[in-house]
Amino acid sequence: MYYVGIDVAKEKHYVCILDEDTQIVSKPFWIYSDVLGLKELIKRLSDLSLNCDDFIIGVESTGAFSENIYEFLSDLDFKVILLNSYQTSKYRDFSTMKKVKNDSIDAYIIAELLSSGKYKQSHISSDDYHTLKVLGRLKKSLDDKIKTIKREISTVIATVNPEITHVFKNIFTKTALVIIKEYPTSVDLKKTTLKRLLKLFRGIKGNNFSEVKAMQLIDLANSSIYNGRAQDARSLMIKTNIKILELLCQEKENIENQINTLIEENQDDDFSSSIKNLKTIPGVADKTISAILGECGDLKRFDSVKSFIGYLGLYPTQYQSGNSLSVGRLAQRGIPIAKHALYMSAVSSVLHNDELRKIFRDKVSAGKSKKEALIIIAKKIAAIIYSIFKYNQPYNPNRVLVPYRK
Repeated sequence: MYYVGIDVAKEKHYVCILDEDTQIVSKPFWIYSDVLGLKELIKRLSDLSLNCDDFIIGVESTGAFSENIYEFLSDLDFKVILLNSYQTSKYRDFSTMKKVKNDSIDAYIIAELLSSGKYKQSHISSDDYHTLKVLGRLKKSLDDKIKTIKREISTVIATVNPEITHVFKNIFTKTALVIIKEYPTSVDLKKTTLKRLLKLFRGIKGNNFSEVKAMQLIDLANSSIYNGRAQDARSLMIKTNIKILELLCQEKENIENQINTLIEENQDDDFSSSIKNLKTIPGVADKTISAILGECGDLKRFDSVKSFIGYLGLYPTQYQSGNSLSVGRLAQRGIPIAKHALYMSAVSSVLHNDELRKIFRDKVSAGKSKKEALIIIAKKIAAIIYSIFKYNQPYNPNRVLVPYRK
């Protein structure tokens, strides 16, 4: 038996091969990450044995870089083990007892971990779940970009027209953005007339701005603290960023529609049935369901609700010094997108789910902080989702107050 450790990267993969006695068969080498590099790897393996069953190949799970090599080798009937990076990192620390890390050592550590038999295969999602994951992460990326561009717009507006917030508490409403695009600075607003502003208002569908508010905008602009410095450049910056914001919001809406289509129109009976049952949970939105299934895959792969919650990383960090114990944010380990979705779902459920609201109030009354209580609710929602998915049953409020089995 040969144990092949592959440390993957964008352009090159480093390879180390051990025999049954954990001896290095040949000096660690690298291959290009393209098809020619993979063919070279196959040739080297063929020089050792023509039987695919004589090899166990380990690849660290690193998202985009590991996917192609995993699929390529699996299609050739090699046994390929996808390894969690946390698992290999811990084994490296245990094996070397020092903080040493380079590509050759990483490939050796992966091969040694395979030979020890102490590895655990990472989960490979089906195409539907993987599609949800890709779309969900794209949506998260767009959300982050939208937040960044809004901060940039807000920062410039705070200089060139700070008084506008007296009229628009939220400058990112449809009406506010139309006004700001047309009149980015207070200097621009000074130059307009009440008639022009009212005409612009009337062209915005659904707005209820009156002549009084239009006049207020002009009066505030006339008394603005902004002196007009770099007006043209700042106006251009605002207009450009608003165009980018509108494009990002449109693309985000398109992604959300694709996610909804995948959830609503999926032809797999088990998948669609599970989605239908999960949608019966009060306070749990479609975006929470898609985030959980996209990031975690088929929930039936988890042996218990405890292992599912542990995989998510749903527990708070703690810091204790003497008699002082403080509870911080959620632990960094786990699945960030799924954890955030469950936490926000917990906030919603406290408002819209009678059973979960009771649990929240009971925990707060018992001395838990609101953050701790919300984490407990998030764990409860995770347990409910797991149970509904595993047993293919709709939400049952009578089961919510029953402690979940670990």
